[in-house]
Amino acid sequence: MSAFWHLLRTRRVSPAALVFAALGLAHCSALPPDYAATPEMPPAYGTLISQSLRPYSSFASYTDFEISGPRWVHADSGWNWLVCLRYDDHGRRRYYSFLIANNKVVAARYDILTDRCGAQQYVPFDTTTGAIGTVGVPGQQPTAGAPAQRQPFQLPGQQPIY
Repeated sequence: MSAFWHLLRTRRVSPAALVFAALGLAHCSALPPDYAATPEMPPAYGTLISQSLRPYSSFASYTDFEISGPRWVHADSGWNWLVCLRYDDHGRRRYYSFLIANNKVVAARYDILTDRCGAQQYVPFDTTTGAIGTVGVPGQQPTAGAPAQRQPFQLPGQQPIY
């Protein structure tokens, strides 16, 4: 920081140049412009996740799979849909995150703090078919349906997480 003030005092950098540099850097934001529309949610995200799990034989020993609804988030790979998978790993609850872009799973990882998978709402998920359950009446067992037949769920007032 002292080098910056030295350049300014010795007039090697004009104050006007600093103002223009600051204005130019203001456009280098990670947030999308206000007028940018969120792309349509992937229609068969359950199928995409089911297909990406097939190569991993270790998932066969896990139980009680549940899936969250997609959320539009900014990750290190850019803007993507984030879907969380919750399951039981021999008595321990685990979370796995999937990033989807252009109807493809572009990244999958164990849940990290910024994914906020623990704070999401979940429905039952069949890992072999990709069928996503529906949210039912409290106290009743949810029913499984094909992804094409169900409507995507979203909490009232839910906003994308930036």
